[in-house]
Amino acid sequence: MQPEPGPVRIPRLEGKRLALALCGLVGGLYLATVMAAGIAWFHCGWDGCPDVGRLRAYQPGKASRVLDRRGRLFAELRPVEGETLPLRRIPPHVRAAFLAIEDQRFYGHRGVDWRRVLGAAVANVRRTSYGEGFSTITMQLARNVFPERIDPRERSLGRKLLEMRVAYAIEDRFSKDDILELYLSHIYFGNGARGIDAAARHYFGIGASNLSVGQAALLAALPKGPTVYDPRRHPDRARERRNLVLTLMERQRRIEPAAAEKARAAPLAVVRRRRNGGAEKELAPYFVEDIRRQVEDRFGERLYDETLRVTTTLDVDIQRAAEEELQRQLRAVEAGALGRFRGPRYSAGGAPSDDVTRYLQGALVTLEVGSGDVLAWVGGRDFRQSRFDRVKSSRRQVGSAFKPFVYAAALAEGHVLSERLLDEPMRVQLARNRFWEPKNYEQEYEGEVTVRDALVRSKNVPTVRLADAVGLRVVADVARQAGIESAIDPTPAMPLGTVAVSPLELATAYEAFAGLGRVALPRTVLRVEAEDGQELWSAEAPRVRRPIDPGVAFLVTNVLEDAVSRGTGAAVRASGFSGPAAGKTGTTNDATDTWFVGYTPEMVAAVWIGFDERRPIMAGASGGRLAAPVWARMMLRVYAERPMPPAWPAPATVFEARVDPPTGAPLEEGCQPLDGSSYVELFLRGKTPAAVCPDRPDLVADWRALPPDDAYEEEARARRQEREWVEALHERLREWQRRRRGAWRY
Repeated sequence: MQPEPGPVRIPRLEGKRLALALCGLVGGLYLATVMAAGIAWFHCGWDGCPDVGRLRAYQPGKASRVLDRRGRLFAELRPVEGETLPLRRIPPHVRAAFLAIEDQRFYGHRGVDWRRVLGAAVANVRRTSYGEGFSTITMQLARNVFPERIDPRERSLGRKLLEMRVAYAIEDRFSKDDILELYLSHIYFGNGARGIDAAARHYFGIGASNLSVGQAALLAALPKGPTVYDPRRHPDRARERRNLVLTLMERQRRIEPAAAEKARAAPLAVVRRRRNGGAEKELAPYFVEDIRRQVEDRFGERLYDETLRVTTTLDVDIQRAAEEELQRQLRAVEAGALGRFRGPRYSAGGAPSDDVTRYLQGALVTLEVGSGDVLAWVGGRDFRQSRFDRVKSSRRQVGSAFKPFVYAAALAEGHVLSERLLDEPMRVQLARNRFWEPKNYEQEYEGEVTVRDALVRSKNVPTVRLADAVGLRVVADVARQAGIESAIDPTPAMPLGTVAVSPLELATAYEAFAGLGRVALPRTVLRVEAEDGQELWSAEAPRVRRPIDPGVAFLVTNVLEDAVSRGTGAAVRASGFSGPAAGKTGTTNDATDTWFVGYTPEMVAAVWIGFDERRPIMAGASGGRLAAPVWARMMLRVYAERPMPPAWPAPATVFEARVDPPTGAPLEEGCQPLDGSSYVELFLRGKTPAAVCPDRPDLVADWRALPPDDAYEEEARARRQEREWVEALHERLREWQRRRRGAWRY
């Protein structure tokens, strides 16, 4: 037998050689890595270092293009223009403000502040996040001038190293004063303003050489987050950061304490927005301004460094029709064509003023049903004179334009269009010794009206009674779910439109009716592309909700079709528009605000006419006289170029039935009303009142549902064939229906 082999032993000399070989391999790899890193550092990666000599020739500012939904160019987004100033023309306190907040050791480092790097590293380790930055003025200049190589949106160590390497190259090529001058000439301040002079003119209306200490501090506060600290949109944030700059200037002994205290106490004093890319000469200037804000919030200064293509939801043809028809109506009102007008008149040559104006204003917004896409947006009469966007930012009481939400809530709760409502003066107790007496618009009363007629003719008193029967909070909930975001105070007057909303809110909420219960949130931008066609961002699919039952929405729409045919919106048909249309007028107390919200199966539009500072427009002003014709003429032009859509299809839950006029109840099959007249009304399945049979009470299907009354039943049996008994039964049915609906609390 052979002995089992023992463990293999490597000679000691061979083991040493293997260890030396491994060490050599590791050392070689380390040396190669160091050499590669050194080469990469020296050459700024594989693509080479940017040519820092370009700094003197760098001229930012391209015009991004704004297109409508069909790809038609209608506006450009250009940066604000300003003078490139030599450093000697920039006051010392302006330079001091930027050094204090951005780079206090600027004159003591060579592009990278290593003390700040170490401090930022410690802070980020403690927070376990990348929240503390250490960019110097030179590093900021590098990424501002070479954004194609140093992407400011990228948060990585590689980008930071490249930024540091280019900063060193800049420091080798230029003096400190040259670098500071270039920085102040190219840094981005938001709102399309690049460079200190452009920013000074944009925010304060003066050149950079005339900036005060407080103004300089505010401008120095902006580069960290131009949209976050925008003094027009976020004045509190801007003031807080401005004061931080002033405090740092004081601590670093760049200004005297008294000067710092005086500047902290001063108001921001930002002037109205300057012209930005000639938007006021373009179509849809208010819309373009909203687009600029959105795209700048997402892409920052890239919006002005490159020629981006911004495709929007706007339809140029609808926008032009909206602008021209609104202007036409405003001129007609001022000229006295609709009655005596005493208010201030608009002048095209008027100088720019504050955000609000004294003359008659108007607003109009059109949304596509189903997608929520904004097709037209007219935020005011003259963008050059007033940048205040009345489509999105104004809040005005809507008057009777709020009533459809009352009736939608009532129908959802089981009320029907044929139901009889009391139309007589009423008195509502608000407090112990306080009362409110709502009145109809023309102070005429008819005793009783149907639910349909109350909405078609915009009756106030029946609407208040119906809202009380349903519940004010229920009505408010329906309006909120539809799209009203503004506060809704459930007071007794709320059903008559004391709610203050923007035209955009109201149009969105009416989309619930136009879309048969479906609402899509408004959107304005479809996609953003680079100059080479690369898609940088695209909108999500429309976010659709169903806040209202389709059957309820169809019934409200059917009634509002009546309103434009024979009710308060009859000016629509009188103007010549014959297509499928529904809508509601709105007029506030003393005729200070006039509204019309109209819609077709394809689009919904809200029109508002009034003064910025609340005052009566003219005697007899109403939404039907002033606002409805604008909508009608706009739609005439829109549908002259496209096929008319089919009418709204009735949901399966909606059906027709003949109605007994005195009771408002459906007639049992084979029965006739006492006076021989009946009409057809729409009902919802599952929410239909009991049928009646006035001429043959023995056929009443719901007889046992009547409140029990033995004495009455005995008399009824004795006089079953007598007409008097039939009439008594008739009245009893009506009284029972009133009690069951609970609509007559007051």
